[in-house]
Amino acid sequence: MRTVGLHWPVIIVFLFGAIGFSYENPENLPPDFLDAKGICVVHSFADSADLISDQEIIELQDEDGLPIWFARHIFKDVCISGKCRMVRLWLFWDGVGNYHGFKLLEHEPLTKSDHTQFEAADYKKLDEILSDSLSILKDLKQEDLVIIPDSIDNPYELDGYTAATQPALSEVVVKDAVYTCHTLWHTVYGNTQEKIRSLLTARLDQSFLEAMFKTGDVSKKLWVVKMVDQHPEYHAHFYLRFIECMKSGDNLLAESTLSYFRGAMLDDILIQTKLVETMPSLSLHQNTELIWKLVDCDLLADESVVRLLEHVQAEELPVGLLNLIYRLIKPEHLEDPQVVEKLADFSQAEDVYIRNMTKRLLQRTKE
Repeated sequence: MRTVGLHWPVIIVFLFGAIGFSYENPENLPPDFLDAKGICVVHSFADSADLISDQEIIELQDEDGLPIWFARHIFKDVCISGKCRMVRLWLFWDGVGNYHGFKLLEHEPLTKSDHTQFEAADYKKLDEILSDSLSILKDLKQEDLVIIPDSIDNPYELDGYTAATQPALSEVVVKDAVYTCHTLWHTVYGNTQEKIRSLLTARLDQSFLEAMFKTGDVSKKLWVVKMVDQHPEYHAHFYLRFIECMKSGDNLLAESTLSYFRGAMLDDILIQTKLVETMPSLSLHQNTELIWKLVDCDLLADESVVRLLEHVQAEELPVGLLNLIYRLIKPEHLEDPQVVEKLADFSQAEDVYIRNMTKRLLQRTKE
């Protein structure tokens, strides 16, 4: 690994100008990651499956040494026969290894099977395709992409022009560029991404996780949640912040942190208490999912049962959740005077449905 202490505008010259390259940005694609300033770090990378592309991964770090993005110069064939024009561009991954974007080299446009150049809409669609980590392209081989004419005995004779794209793929690839889409997708989600993730894992410790989490970048927070889930030794340090993230306006982060809390973890009384206290700030969907999670724990603490009932009384939780909350209540809870008092209140409610539901609960727990 070698480090170059240069700001990004100079790095452009170092990476591209010094070897005769300049870059261009397809219309409508965001250039934000090229505007970042930082320190360039070059990681050697022996990729036996792709020997023509640069055997280096470029990392741009901020002043604290945290990754901003990773990049690799790609130069490779995109079709079976080798008759297609070689693809040459820069691929970028964000600071945690997710696809981030691509940049073309000047005078090196992407082309289709009939050798026409990509248009702006084609580049935009390609960017969308590469952003989809669950693309149908994941499980397809090159020979699965096209309909082979009867006149072709050997699929390696195909040049991409004499074969038609499989109809089922027409909506998920750039028209007349199925090989390019397939090759670049597998390049994005292949060995380079694995190497980037291994570089990040090698730095894994509490201070690095802390620094990544504090950036406020949602992708970095999601990465920290995933890493802590895989390395429970960091759980005690982070779980309270994960509970706070459940209230996040970002749906993916909120769902990810909610999913983090499961199994034996929910038997921890402190975690139960914190989760229940957070519920008035969560969505109905989140609260429903959380209650079902708590149903499966060994025994909900009396204090948590009381607090849930108080939330409903104060209209901090919808009364419609009461039926689910009652599933949490077991005979042992009726030994707590506060639980009994709250249930007595509900048994006298004006709503007939609530009164009857509460009476059935009391009857059930006595049996």
